[in-house]
Amino acid sequence: MDRRTAIADAALVVIAHDGLRALTHRSLDSALDYPAGSTSYYFRTKADLLAAVAARLVELSRATFVDIAGTETDVATVVARYLHDALTHRLVELRARYALMLDPAVAQDVRDVLARSFFSLERARELFSDPTHADGLVSLCEGLVADVVFGRCSTKDVAALRVPVSVYLAGAGSSLRGNSVDTDRP
Repeated sequence: MDRRTAIADAALVVIAHDGLRALTHRSLDSALDYPAGSTSYYFRTKADLLAAVAARLVELSRATFVDIAGTETDVATVVARYLHDALTHRLVELRARYALMLDPAVAQDVRDVLARSFFSLERARELFSDPTHADGLVSLCEGLVADVVFGRCSTKDVAALRVPVSVYLAGAGSSLRGNSVDTDRP
């Protein structure tokens, strides 16, 4: 792993565990056991660092989705497995994402990237002839994740997560272009 990636990953952990205020170049140098000034060499400003963190979240999310979609074509199952993975293996990323999205000190362009980092509206729109149904699917996914992250419910089971997704897809019915995921594209 290159240093830029290692720094972005460490920043995710710091933000998730201690909040954005704890994120400094020095704290990352210390966490990574890098010489003082290393993080600022790669990311001159905190804004540069936050942009790298947002880009890293997009990269991690796409890789996870492609991996899951490569083993399954049923849309509801792919979405449920992706949600399950996020809620069981990627909680640090989710917590960091929420912390950054809610902090008014984070630049709007970075928050825009973060808003699209876990769920791709563009990919969802490929599934439906009506774009409002794609918007609704993304909103449903965001809500299911928020329910668990913020403690409203503890459902992390793939089968339980598949139920609301399946109901939504059934309701979207004729707008759904197919019932399989194109695994050739991230």
